[in-house]
Amino acid sequence: MEIDLTKLLTKQTDVIEINIDVNFNEDYLKKSSIRKLQNVKFIGSITELYDGKFQISGNLTGTMVLPDDITLEDVNYDFKIEINEKFSEFDNNLDNNLKIIKNNLDISSFLWQNILVEIPLKAINEKNKNISLKGNGWRLITEEQLNNNSDNSPFAELASKFNSRKE
Repeated sequence: MEIDLTKLLTKQTDVIEINIDVNFNEDYLKKSSIRKLQNVKFIGSITELYDGKFQISGNLTGTMVLPDDITLEDVNYDFKIEINEKFSEFDNNLDNNLKIIKNNLDISSFLWQNILVEIPLKAINEKNKNISLKGNGWRLITEEQLNNNSDNSPFAELASKFNSRKE
């Protein structure tokens, strides 16, 4: 996703408008927990601030398909990322991967970084919110339940039997 900055660099225009559909190849997705990206679009602009300093701003929207934390089924997670980043034409130590090469700016790595930051810690499908997390002889407990309740020990019942025998 390269943006031609020639008109901006030669002062033919003050702003370059961007309205693009964003696609990433499978290599990007394989290195993340994202299974699929759908309807990803970036709408924004690039302006020159002063002396080789530029600003890219806009909104990145779309849908991530993530694995459900309980059942591993697909979960759609809509995202909207507001972007407002400054970069320099001559700065080689950029953290945001925005580099102008031959009057072109490749924003794909930059947009990908912003998407990765938006991956939620938990993805749970609405239909699985009230799913039973117990079965015959087992139950799932949270760490908080474990720390707040001494009954969670698998030996609690056994200890009570031993205590009743001593009496």
